[in-house]
Amino acid sequence: MPKRKRKGKKKISASEKPWLKFWPEGVPQSIDYPEIPLFHFLEKSAEAHPHNTAIIFLGKEITYQELNDAADRFANALYNMGIRKGDIVALYLPNLPQFIISYYGALKAGATITAVSPLYKERELEFQLNNSEAKVIVTLDVLFSRFKAVWKKTGVEHAIVTGMKDYMPGFKAFLGSLLGKIPSAKVEREPNVHFFKELIEKSPAESPKVSINPKEDLAALQYTGGTTGTPKGAMLTHMNLVSNAMMCAAWLRGKPTEEVFLAVLP
Repeated sequence: MPKRKRKGKKKISASEKPWLKFWPEGVPQSIDYPEIPLFHFLEKSAEAHPHNTAIIFLGKEITYQELNDAADRFANALYNMGIRKGDIVALYLPNLPQFIISYYGALKAGATITAVSPLYKERELEFQLNNSEAKVIVTLDVLFSRFKAVWKKTGVEHAIVTGMKDYMPGFKAFLGSLLGKIPSAKVEREPNVHFFKELIEKSPAESPKVSINPKEDLAALQYTGGTTGTPKGAMLTHMNLVSNAMMCAAWLRGKPTEEVFLAVLP
């Protein structure tokens, strides 16, 4: 039996961009994406609005200038550890200012970051560290014992440890520690174990000069959830993430320097 032809149906090609008929006002229909490293956004914000608040964490405010300064110091610390362009830095951290500082600092050093879920147990942590070939891990004191259990089974050369109270307001940190309200764990000094706050304090606020090719150089190795098999590292270049940031900015249409965004995840 022959198929009936549908009447009144017109084929539309993607080149005609029919969705533009319903495009919201104020949102550009196309964007010119600059070939810049991802950390360029932070540097420009620090230059244009140095005293504006970049992060609020439990009442502690960090300005763009302070954030960029800390990222430069962290980049310098990584470089002094021997981290070079293309090396992998694992961030085994929850949602803390240290995550953001480490993220931008690693990128300024030319490294690639891989974010590791703080919910991961030893087996999952070991897999991602080995699969990504991470050379440095930045972690929380309460997570360090989990990492230490698998350290010798990985290629990680340096561990950088931080505490939740490192970037809390002084009074809250003191009172929280006194009352036992802040999760923490003692980490002993040993070879190749460094402390985040000490690195920031003693490193100069000048990041190493590294040439970045935004289209080719990886900014992040983001692992999938592994729901259908072994987690896989998605390779994201600086250009990928710059483009994504600009798309979000175009659609959110906030007022620069006036908006506050709630970050639930790192």
